[in-house]
Amino acid sequence: MKLKTLVLTFSILACSGAYALTPSVVKEKQATGINLPAAEWKVPDAINKDDGSIDASKLPKSPYTEAVILGSKIMNETHNFIGPDAKDKSKRFAGNHLSCSSCHALGGTVAGQSGFVGILGRFPAWQARSDKVTTLEDRINGCMVRSMNGKMVPVDSKEMKAMMAYMHFLSQGIPVGAKVKGQGLPKIGNLDRAADPKKGKIVYDNSCSACHGINGEGIKNVASAKGDYYTFPPLWGKDSYNTGAGMYRLKKCAAYVKANMPQGNATLTLEESYDVCAFINTQPRPIFAHREKDFPDLRVKPLDMDVGSYDDKFDVKQHRFGPYDEMVKH
Repeated sequence: MKLKTLVLTFSILACSGAYALTPSVVKEKQATGINLPAAEWKVPDAINKDDGSIDASKLPKSPYTEAVILGSKIMNETHNFIGPDAKDKSKRFAGNHLSCSSCHALGGTVAGQSGFVGILGRFPAWQARSDKVTTLEDRINGCMVRSMNGKMVPVDSKEMKAMMAYMHFLSQGIPVGAKVKGQGLPKIGNLDRAADPKKGKIVYDNSCSACHGINGEGIKNVASAKGDYYTFPPLWGKDSYNTGAGMYRLKKCAAYVKANMPQGNATLTLEESYDVCAFINTQPRPIFAHREKDFPDLRVKPLDMDVGSYDDKFDVKQHRFGPYDEMVKH
């Protein structure tokens, strides 16, 4: 089971109303007044569909192209450019060896896996976690300090500008404010019981450990000097995402796993997806401080947020593992 091919996190989008305590409030806060038909998912011809790399021969020789190519490399080889293995130590913003592609498959070019097609036109946007309107740069830096367990990339840096150029390139032809078919993650339903970490361990041992390791340590890429650090990323431990990442929340994790795992043959059931995520996220990982400050408007706090306070009568354990249907306020 390869999480190399979603957040998250965690998703680059604000949390869906289906995941929140009061969906009607989420809908009101997300409103932009822009009502456009959903655009088709289309990746530029210069993108290699097999690995997400860019064929420079199909693009003009220009500073813009150079920025786009650098942005693509940052997404797919994060550790080499803004991570622990960056030659310039001042550029080591990511705190682990994951890549952006660990969640956003092939550099955000795959539909249904938190892709970046059209992303430039969906920001600025209201974000539930901060209850503020945020920029795309803000959202990227949210991933940097949470999923990447690192620090923020300066907005005026060459690296941030390259990531923005790359997302601009992937967004060509998509109207500002339009949704794109295949953006984010497919929605999933709730279980009628709590997710069970013990059952999840069985699922992990049978369906995930061959790729991600018996101890969740992942498998390193032997060609990491010119590629992604991991062939299959770690799912827990010091080199994985921290507790502030979207993937640390049960429903977000289960949605990703249900849609994508095992890689290339997504056959896990809804129950298996919930249970294995419950197991994975009860294993040791870096701690993100001050999570109690996330989602200050309790009405839009995700059901699966395991840190209070809450605008309901349910305890932390139920918020972490479910069941969730009785929590939703209509």
